[in-house]
Amino acid sequence: MLWRKVLAGVAGGVALAGASGPQLMPAGAQNRMQLGAPSGPAAEFQSAVGDRVFFGEASAELGTRGRLALEAQAAWLLHYPHLSVIVEGHADDAGGGDHNLAISQQRAEVVRRRLIQLGVAPERIRTVAFGRERLIADCAAAACAAQNRRAVTIIGPAADAAAVAPVPVPVARGDLAARRFERRVN
Repeated sequence: MLWRKVLAGVAGGVALAGASGPQLMPAGAQNRMQLGAPSGPAAEFQSAVGDRVFFGEASAELGTRGRLALEAQAAWLLHYPHLSVIVEGHADDAGGGDHNLAISQQRAEVVRRRLIQLGVAPERIRTVAFGRERLIADCAAAACAAQNRRAVTIIGPAADAAAVAPVPVPVARGDLAARRFERRVN
């Protein structure tokens, strides 16, 4: 009787393993690959610590969740000192375009200052304000509109990318014509 249970368990395990197949990468990574989402540091940052901080209506004040999110972001950024970031400020508040632009700039600056307080070098962080230009949710419900009151930390290129980028070598016109001719012949 015991042998039957053991064999049934082994057979079930083999069948289950055969059905699922070997997974070479996590399911989330497979989904990103299929959807064409970026991989690398930006995707790692987004999945490991999150890239958003949300704010109250007409406010640029960090709440407890926002402070915790920024602590996680700063810790991650300190592990990758060669990467720069752009903090995008967004708004969906009552008022005109100037008000929304101002509050989104304040939100981006609050996030920047907090990251600097947590040890991220100031020269690595730029800010940009979008106001209501890039809404995530276009709706009237309060819970829905709250998604738009945010600051998003975007991982940018390496801070020293300009120093590493190769300088283009000028090509003489005669040389360029010779190359075109070679391509046609070959």
